[in-house]
Amino acid sequence: MLRRIVFGSFVALLLALFGGRALMAAVPYAIAATNVTMPNGGDMAMTHYTVSGIPLDGTLVVSCAYSGPMTTAHIPTCVYGPLHAPAPVTIGQTVTGSIDFYPYGSAIPATAQRMGSAWPAGGILAASLLLGFRRKMPRWLVAAVLAVAGVAGAASITGCAGGGNGMTPGTYAYTLTASNEATPNIPLAAAATTTISVTIP
Repeated sequence: MLRRIVFGSFVALLLALFGGRALMAAVPYAIAATNVTMPNGGDMAMTHYTVSGIPLDGTLVVSCAYSGPMTTAHIPTCVYGPLHAPAPVTIGQTVTGSIDFYPYGSAIPATAQRMGSAWPAGGILAASLLLGFRRKMPRWLVAAVLAVAGVAGAASITGCAGGGNGMTPGTYAYTLTASNEATPNIPLAAAATTTISVTIP
């Protein structure tokens, strides 16, 4: 009998401590986002997303990437927007935001975080290393390598524009991923994804 009382009291205590948090997280962890239609004038467009049912106290990062079949089509580049640190979140929270889509071949602002591109940072690192070793290398070689790095870095940011607005008409799939990680120093993480359509008229 005493054991049942002790056990019941323990369960009641656990429910009192964690029950509210568990109920808050009862909403399924998911991300939803709006489809995008790129303007004819070559302007950028954006998708608005909602992340619901955050399962872990910690941080949240939402990323975007083309997820259709391999293609040579001129398609938009999706970027999160200004450089940012992962947003702090709590269990059960709902987070809203947007992701920008830039037309193929258009310049992406330097303050934008371009997913999947390491060229700008890599180019800066390569240039720094070359400048450090410039005394041991012929000047013409340093100048040639820096010129190639600059051209490649610019191409990675601006792309190669085609005719019209530089994009291939069609509808393309992009996947948004919401990554939630617990902090501090707890190896727990959860991810939710959604796929949207980006239409180029």
